[in-house]
Amino acid sequence: MKTMHYLAVGLALVLSPFAIHAQAGSYQSLGSGWANIGGMASIDDKMYIVSDGALYATTTAGAYTSLGSGWANMGGITSIGNMLYAISDGTLYATSTDGKYTSLGSGWANMGGITSIGNTLYAISDGTLYATTTSGKYTSLGSGWANIGGITALGSTLYIISDGTLYATTTSGKYTSLGSGWANIGGMAALGNNLYIISDGTLYETGTDGKYKSLGSGWTEIGGMCAVGDKLYIISAGTLYQTKVK
Repeated sequence: MKTMHYLAVGLALVLSPFAIHAQAGSYQSLGSGWANIGGMASIDDKMYIVSDGALYATTTAGAYTSLGSGWANMGGITSIGNMLYAISDGTLYATSTDGKYTSLGSGWANMGGITSIGNTLYAISDGTLYATTTSGKYTSLGSGWANIGGITALGSTLYIISDGTLYATTTSGKYTSLGSGWANIGGMAALGNNLYIISDGTLYETGTDGKYKSLGSGWTEIGGMCAVGDKLYIISAGTLYQTKVK
């Protein structure tokens, strides 16, 4: 991994808020200039976004602070407690919210994403699902995961889109299909009791039984999506949006 440089990075932020309406799916712009997104995660009331190789701490109002650059070839980012866990250039790093990091081991290739349940990380690498401790020790939970559209966790269950099918997966690797037809996935996140999936440019609210409803289309060039509080935050065409789902 490249040496981290703690310098100000020139991310252009242009605030141009839209009106927020009451219905689910309405959104508000929090600023543009977000490019080459490597991942999004949240801790407490902040988002952590990798953009153009730099990690930013970002408030729900769109104000951001650089936490250092050098994050390349991202394989995913998630959080446990007050720590971020990111895969960059095939290495898993534990990263504090001030940008300090520690390597937890390399060899993570062809990533399909990373998420967490409790104190355990779950990552898809080279088509295999792994359970990984926060010290970097891992266990295989089974292979055959291809063309990953997203991975997230809700409660004690993993949800994975593989080859266009949404699966509910236990932490031991057993899985159940919840339905197919999920194409061109832009992102997947969990909020409340539901999953939120962008497929073919439409944002869907999806139950844990696989039933879904549309919350609106027009979501293009998705850079990432995560939940903070009771709202989703989505990067679309370089702009960060706050999105109401209830």
